[in-house]
Amino acid sequence: MKEVCGEQCFARCTIFRWCQRYEAGRENIKDLPRPGQAHVVTNIAPISAVDELIRQNRRITTREIAVELSISKGTMYHIIHRKLGYGKIGAQWQWC
Repeated sequence: MKEVCGEQCFARCTIFRWCQRYEAGRENIKDLPRPGQAHVVTNIAPISAVDELIRQNRRITTREIAVELSISKGTMYHIIHRKLGYGKIGAQWQWC
């Protein structure tokens, strides 16, 4: 297959897996939902708490905020950059 399609082709095992899924009745190409924690912050309380901590001390670190609020660094990054729109300019948090 690589002779015909080149290096851009899929591995044989991937194609066989797709064929098995199709033969089993699956026709949707989208991934099925997986168990586990969603990577979306839905509770507004941590977002406002992070915003309040940053407004009180513009030089606070993400580690200090995570320890203070007992949340993970990944959640912290999501809140600060995606939900609140803050970025570090120098040593201080600034709204971008």
